[in-house]
Amino acid sequence: MRAVRWIAALLAMAVFAASPLATADDMSDEDMAEQMQVMQQKMRRMEDKLRDAERRAPAKAPAGDCFFCSIEFEGWVAASYFWNTKGFENGGINGQDLGGFNNGTAPVFPLRPDHNSFSVDQVWMGMERPVSEDQRAGFRLDFVFGKTADLLNGGNDGFSGSQNDFHLFQAYISYLAPIGNGVEFKMGKFGTLIGPEVTQTTGNYNITRSNLWNLFQPITHTGILATTSLWEGGTTSFGVINETRSFTSRDIDLDNNKAITWQIGHQINEALWASFNGAYGGADSGAGFDAPSGDKETILDMTVLWDPSEKFSSYLNFDYVKNDAAGTTEGWGLGAAGRYALTERLGLAGRLEYADFDFAGDDFRLLGFTTTADYMLTSNLMVRGEVRYDQTLGGDLNQVFFDSGAGATRGNPGGGQVAEATNQVVLGAEVVYTF
Repeated sequence: MRAVRWIAALLAMAVFAASPLATADDMSDEDMAEQMQVMQQKMRRMEDKLRDAERRAPAKAPAGDCFFCSIEFEGWVAASYFWNTKGFENGGINGQDLGGFNNGTAPVFPLRPDHNSFSVDQVWMGMERPVSEDQRAGFRLDFVFGKTADLLNGGNDGFSGSQNDFHLFQAYISYLAPIGNGVEFKMGKFGTLIGPEVTQTTGNYNITRSNLWNLFQPITHTGILATTSLWEGGTTSFGVINETRSFTSRDIDLDNNKAITWQIGHQINEALWASFNGAYGGADSGAGFDAPSGDKETILDMTVLWDPSEKFSSYLNFDYVKNDAAGTTEGWGLGAAGRYALTERLGLAGRLEYADFDFAGDDFRLLGFTTTADYMLTSNLMVRGEVRYDQTLGGDLNQVFFDSGAGATRGNPGGGQVAEATNQVVLGAEVVYTF
């Protein structure tokens, strides 16, 4: 109201100044009093008009409630080159003879299937409106283009792509409910809570993903997830999802089953974090109409993160999977990885892992070691080089890697005969620009 009076006074002064001037000598006391009364009447009329205009004006958004100002963006472009020392004649480092599992082949190198090939792996764009007590509603969107999108859309282990280089990786709505310490709900499609590695290349120590990521861990889920803190230093998540893991080429819901996923984590101290994660329920909702209730999958995961200093960070990961979808598929794996910053720009990472899997009676044991060096050319541009070694350790499926010397080609990875190699070495390089 004070502002209205000030504006009215200023307007009245302007009107008075614009009117013909009269000196005190020309005006009597009565004339002066009459003129002042007229001015007061004009000011009251101006106040009324300004007050009406103020009432009709739309309410202004509170300071700090700018929608676009609250959205966070991230993204990067990643390109790579890989070479398999077994030398597939026409490309392909993914193909392995695993006794009919996954249409006759299964990848040890998910997301990077091609030998002697340059690849645009990820053009990633993410946007998020995070939730808080000040803004309780938000959302997250992640889009990816390139080879990663092609394979997530159902590219067949690198031998025949989906021909679709766009993939909607995450899309969910979030809400922070004022319950207890706050409960954040996510509804839509979101990344899994299971495992320390992620699909985003910028979130990993190494260029390639581990065998545990490939064989045991889901990538995304579609459903609803609730996360809260039930005790100091603890995080608890529980969700209801369509399936334990989503095979994106058949990302539909054809059955009456559902699954659950969870995470129970605790920050033990400033350097140590441990979590027990998992999923249980319908294995693949796109496998068939109203799949039997016994068609279940169990995924158990234990992840420990240890970051004792600014220079060194590491993780320890254990996984167990049992799937009754087609015979009994059961296995477990153990992996450890770490990265040490040699300088502010240069880092060296290593990963050691072991996997033991039984594909419906065919045993498969695999040992893997990966070492990666990364260097920041600028604050936005990183280059990485990698050497990866994988070795089978006996079992029914021992010679699983194809060798060009055995006649393996891209179109006919077995060359008309079984794979003959028990190991393979792959060299790779990656360039990542973040923005």
